[in-house]
Amino acid sequence: MSTSLPAVGWIGLGAMGSGMASSLVSQGFKVKAYDVYPPSLEAVAKAGATPAKTPAEAATGIQVLGLMVVNAYQVDDVLFGSGRVAEVLEDGASIICFSTVPPSFLVTVKERLDALGKNIGLCDSPVSGGSTRAATGELAIMTSGTSSSVATARPVFDALTQAPVGALTVVGDKVGLASDFKLINQVFCAVQIASQGEAIALAKNMGLNPRLVYNLIQSASGHSFMFGHRVPWSLNHDGVPKSAMTIINKDIGIVMDEARQLNFPAPVCAVSEQLFTAAIGAGLIKEDDGLVSKLWERFGGQPVAEKGTVEEEEEKAKELEITSSGKAGKVLFVGLGAMGLPMAGSLLKAGVEVVGSDLSLEAMDRFSAQGGKVASDAVVAAKEVDTVVLVTVTALQAEAALFGADGSSGISSALPQGSTIILCSTVAPADAVKLQGLLDKQNKGLQLIDAPTSGGPKRSATGDLAIMASGTTEALSKASSVLQALSTQAGNAKNLHYIPGGVGNGSKVKAVNQLLACIHLAVAAEGFAFAKHKGMDLKTVFDVVSKGAASSYMMLDRVPRMFQREEAEIHSATTTLVKDLTIVLAEAKRCNTPLFLGQAALQQLTRACASGLGNEDDSSLGRLWEDMGVNLKL
Repeated sequence: MSTSLPAVGWIGLGAMGSGMASSLVSQGFKVKAYDVYPPSLEAVAKAGATPAKTPAEAATGIQVLGLMVVNAYQVDDVLFGSGRVAEVLEDGASIICFSTVPPSFLVTVKERLDALGKNIGLCDSPVSGGSTRAATGELAIMTSGTSSSVATARPVFDALTQAPVGALTVVGDKVGLASDFKLINQVFCAVQIASQGEAIALAKNMGLNPRLVYNLIQSASGHSFMFGHRVPWSLNHDGVPKSAMTIINKDIGIVMDEARQLNFPAPVCAVSEQLFTAAIGAGLIKEDDGLVSKLWERFGGQPVAEKGTVEEEEEKAKELEITSSGKAGKVLFVGLGAMGLPMAGSLLKAGVEVVGSDLSLEAMDRFSAQGGKVASDAVVAAKEVDTVVLVTVTALQAEAALFGADGSSGISSALPQGSTIILCSTVAPADAVKLQGLLDKQNKGLQLIDAPTSGGPKRSATGDLAIMASGTTEALSKASSVLQALSTQAGNAKNLHYIPGGVGNGSKVKAVNQLLACIHLAVAAEGFAFAKHKGMDLKTVFDVVSKGAASSYMMLDRVPRMFQREEAEIHSATTTLVKDLTIVLAEAKRCNTPLFLGQAALQQLTRACASGLGNEDDSSLGRLWEDMGVNLKL
């Protein structure tokens, strides 16, 4: 063992602590360890640590003490109560508190340590990364404390945060700062863990294959780190404990305690806290937090857990294999709004002949300026095309465009036999099925492709949208070249998804995506508003939380727009998300699936509309706390 390594004491050998202590031993540290649970202590002793009979024994004769206990009460008891650790620690030793505890609590601990006059340092050092990374020394750790405290503990930090996966971030020189960052981090983590449970339960209850939905959403706006990391636990858990439900419930409880103390309204976090409390009350206390999806089984929902191996279930979750029937013919593009205009433009760039039509002359002028042809009468234009792309706001608008006010004078009446209609709007699955039924009554072989999109105007302009297309194999084959131009032109072949099950299933997948996207937007606004209310630097908070387990597509895309001093360009109006989430909640009600977080997000979006932000960019959700002096603009 290298003589330059400090002697380490370690107290707390749970799923995280045992891995961390064992990792230090494997890297040559001399570690004295203690835990109240003998089997945990024995396991770490087998790895090479020296077992201690008491906390005080573990803290005697060491330079760095690692604390990985459950909560603030245990920290207090170990240091100043029955554990007597502060009493026996040597002068100049550093304590690393890895536990997630209230920031104000650690400030008090620092004051009590200073009062002893022993120059004992304290590093406020919450961790993230899970038990697997704890055992390999690849954690993400945020720390704050005096430079001398951090310097004494630095060899331990370096050993536990090995690159390239691990990372140490020093966020300041005052105890409490790092816990502030962890608190905000857990706002996003807790809500996004709960949201993946809610979303995957909805997918199952709507009759979708949850693994298929999981695979698809990873390239869509509903994605988050926690969705990608936790859903596999629900689908096919390997039986190895990872992250206890009780821990995330404790963490979100700390968030809500702090919010109440500071008079900060945090409705999405509040619902998340109640969800985890309900899960524990429903008998899931010994489950990992990712298995919160099991709560919906208690309401009569379908079990999410798969029965086969991962390989077998991946085979079942395969998308349709579609072969393009050839180059796209002439396309009529109806709806040149915030999404439709750049989508039509991307088709032009791909070499597709496009005729654009919209009720707005200004919108058609903008498309014409891009080199596109326009038609003021879409019905007349429909006679010369074999493909129509519809990007309307609502299903009623799509129905009016296809069938006219009298049900027989719309675009469909003029389309040639066997034409294909690609509906890219977000509509209820039942509405997509209804439209195909109306087309069938015309006996012209007209086929609808239910193809909602995700990605926003910026990605639509480059042909980089995620598309969830469902319909007959024949229709999908005919429309494949158009769908590819809208989704894979920028080089991402994984953007285009062919959903089995026929018309309506694309909209079901989109419903799950929109549920997640709206929840993630709502918690992004809430979390950063809370950080600002606490006086934290928003740019630093964003830099820290957006690169780890708290990250989501909506955070990365919307929060920079929340920070803009000027009014954000309207990429997606708040009213659009209200419409989308209303559809989702109606679908959930049809299959008896309560959406607790979805409803909370809808209430926030509705409140934004009531505050005059309905026609603003949906990032304006971050303005909901301005009436209490919280402004997110940098």
